[in-house]
Amino acid sequence: MFRRWWYRRLRKALLFPYWDGHRLRKEDGERLWRRLRTNKTLTDPVIEAGVQKDDPDAVESYLEATAELFKVERYNAETGIGLTDAELADLLVRFLNWVSQKKTKPNP
Repeated sequence: MFRRWWYRRLRKALLFPYWDGHRLRKEDGERLWRRLRTNKTLTDPVIEAGVQKDDPDAVESYLEATAELFKVERYNAETGIGLTDAELADLLVRFLNWVSQKKTKPNP
């Protein structure tokens, strides 16, 4: 009984919950992390520097890659569906904070 409870709790701990514009979604955090690390746009230092300098092309490609990473739609004004640029940026920051929290070990 304890084993089943422990595995269920562990499985929940490794799922990253987020709003995709339609519904609350949960995805495997490890898989998202691997996709993030292998994404050329999100890990390119030139694009990251362009985002820091607020270069419109760099920001646009960075946000597009973020939407692809989480498999969400970007906001469409005609339909009113999708995540805005601010929501996409927040989603990526929340995921990185979630990963950081999972990596740090609690003090005994």
